[in-house]
Amino acid sequence: MCFGGSGSVNTGPRMTVVQDPQGGAHFVEEGVPGDYAGRGAATVAQYQQMAATDLSDKQIAAQKQIADQQNALNEKQFAAQQAQYDQQQTQVREQADRQSQYDTGRAAALGEGTKQIDDAFSRFTPEYFQGYASDYMAKQQDQIDYQRRLAEKNLGFQLARQGISSSQAGINERGLIDETAGRATAEQTAAAQQQEANLRANVAGARTNLLGQVTASESIGSPIAPGTIGDVNSAIQTQRNAVSGITSSAGDVVSSLNAVPQVNTLSNIFGGVLGAGGNLVGGIQANQVLGQFGRGLAGTPPNARGSTTLTG
Repeated sequence: MCFGGSGSVNTGPRMTVVQDPQGGAHFVEEGVPGDYAGRGAATVAQYQQMAATDLSDKQIAAQKQIADQQNALNEKQFAAQQAQYDQQQTQVREQADRQSQYDTGRAAALGEGTKQIDDAFSRFTPEYFQGYASDYMAKQQDQIDYQRRLAEKNLGFQLARQGISSSQAGINERGLIDETAGRATAEQTAAAQQQEANLRANVAGARTNLLGQVTASESIGSPIAPGTIGDVNSAIQTQRNAVSGITSSAGDVVSSLNAVPQVNTLSNIFGGVLGAGGNLVGGIQANQVLGQFGRGLAGTPPNARGSTTLTG
């Protein structure tokens, strides 16, 4: 609006009337919107200040909304992560429980199988092996004694036929029989000890083999427990069945080892002695005949009652 006479210019702000959103009229500086006028802004500077404040408030509100949304999203994500973590921890605990049950069951099956093998072989004590060697030696000693009696009887017959039963030659021959019998006993004692050692080795090898099979039965299943308790129980039972198949054969293995000592028939132990004795007796007899023949050719020795006279 312009005031004053011709030739004067009003340089102040231009004023105008505006309406606010509710329909009220306001006399304000030109450029002030009605809604701001309704809120009390009469000048552009007031309007601008109010607009700046509104913009700031809107920005703050928008930032708060974004922050609230982000917080809500974060809380949702955290809740989801927590739920996932809780689920994982539950799965870990359940798997640990299954693994513990699985390991315990497999170890129990292995322990039971090992005990059954040990029980099956429990008869093989040090006394058992010593008895085995004693039985072996007894059988061999029976043969040695039997052959010795025959050798002594045959030697006695040989000496008696020649009438030299009490001679030094007979004594020597009996000494050879004793020596040969002692040597045969020593050899068979060593053989009995070797048979005992062989049996010990066979028993130890058979036991180790069965125990190795029991231990290897663990390999039929994974070392990691299955995913359910039912599967765990099934896997343990599978191993128990495998162990049972091994231990059930232990009886047959033990029976094959638990045998009576088998001995070989000894050859003629005293054959060499009797042969040499026969030659000796024959030699003694020949020397006696030659001695008698020599005395006949030489005539009656001096101081004898008779004499040898040559006639022609």
